Amino acid sequence: MSPRDEFQVLLRRIGRWWAVDIPRLDLHTQGRTLEGAEDLARGLVAEAVGVPPEVIALNMVVPELAPVLGPVTEARHRRAAAVAAEDEAIAAAVHELVDKLHISQGDAARLLGMPPSEVAHFTPQRGSATAGTGQSAGQRAPAPAPTPPRPAAAPASNSRPGLPRRPRQTASSAWATSDDGAAGRG
Repeated sequence: MSPRDEFQVLLRRIGRWWAVDIPRLDLHTQGRTLEGAEDLARGLVAEAVGVPPEVIALNMVVPELAPVLGPVTEARHRRAAAVAAEDEAIAAAVHELVDKLHISQGDAARLLGMPPSEVAHFTPQRGSATAGTGQSAGQRAPAPAPTPPRPAAAPASNSRPGLPRRPRQTASSAWATSDDGAAGRG
């Protein structure tokens, strides 16, 4: 049995206590708090399989609360998938804008409504082992683009603390195209 095997821990509320069952090892205990119950379960499993507690992986499950916790778990999975899809779309856009169209990282950041440091995260360092072969060894990597000034019309509330991981203004709200094709502020 590998210590990295995950052990399912079933929890149920009994009065002010948490009953702890580890079906795979036929172990049972109880704890006053969820944290205490998890610590006890981890200690029991570690002792039973003969490994340090910190290498034990537990899957804590409270079946009676599944109707309450299930939607939260599903929403978190959807959010993680959306963030991954967003990162993939940003990476593709940065590649197209910076590498193929030779738009500066600062301008790409402005178009994507994100800080230049994040655009740099999606751009391989020039001259590094991960960069393409188009740059000779003697060339230096360009200095990071300065943060572009905020548009005067943008409300200050766009940068409130506590917003999601990467709040962004969409390109369509940051820039508009006039009938003659020239880009300008919307």
